[in-house]
Amino acid sequence: MVGVLCIAGCASPSSPKANTEDRINVVTSPPSAPGSDFYALDEDGLKINHALEMIRGGKIQAAIDGPIDEVIAKFEKEYAGKQVYCARGAPEGLMYGILGASEADKANPKTRMHIVVIGPSWAMAYAARSYALTEMNRTTEAEADIRKALALSPMDSQYKNELAYLITVHGRASESLALYKEAEEYAEMTSQHPVEMKCAALRGQGYDLVELHRLDEAEAAYKKCMALVPDEPKSKVELGYIAEQRKKAASK
Repeated sequence: MVGVLCIAGCASPSSPKANTEDRINVVTSPPSAPGSDFYALDEDGLKINHALEMIRGGKIQAAIDGPIDEVIAKFEKEYAGKQVYCARGAPEGLMYGILGASEADKANPKTRMHIVVIGPSWAMAYAARSYALTEMNRTTEAEADIRKALALSPMDSQYKNELAYLITVHGRASESLALYKEAEEYAEMTSQHPVEMKCAALRGQGYDLVELHRLDEAEAAYKKCMALVPDEPKSKVELGYIAEQRKKAASK
């Protein structure tokens, strides 16, 4: 029997009902603003945004040693041994509550558990450290951290895109392609910038498909991005590359 405890910004169905022994109980807090499904960043999230500014300003190690590790240590201590998910907003939070309850029931249907769904800051911290490590070309460590972010936020489009990129760097195009497709699928639910996330996912798909010598599918992915963002420059360049490859193949 599983109970779902949602705190720090988590949504429930409008009228949750207990109709089975394995019912899901959801404790909610409201969206961050009227009409918004996404939560405002708390103090920890703002610290991570500051850390990202530090990284972009070249203070990479200082960002890791300071705000990033501080936030990670806080959450690792607070939620040690608990089943926790991080959500950016209400629909995502509800999905994680249901997902966690389902997995817990499969693992041990006779045990009552609480699934805790919190805001995005903890996962953001792992993702920020992954970004910092990538900037230092420590991609194996970066991949480990972005996987930690995805363990907390398994549907997050941004984190899927970032993991897919790191996998592509290591030459695993088929594995990367699957993640980019998932990133495209979940962009609307998990990102406040879904067009940007979808385009990034589609460009990633295009790159992997070229690597896999599936040029027609790659072309379709880039064109789909350009349908979202007309004349998107990176996709235009890649479409030109595909056209060149076809010309070379035809001339042989």
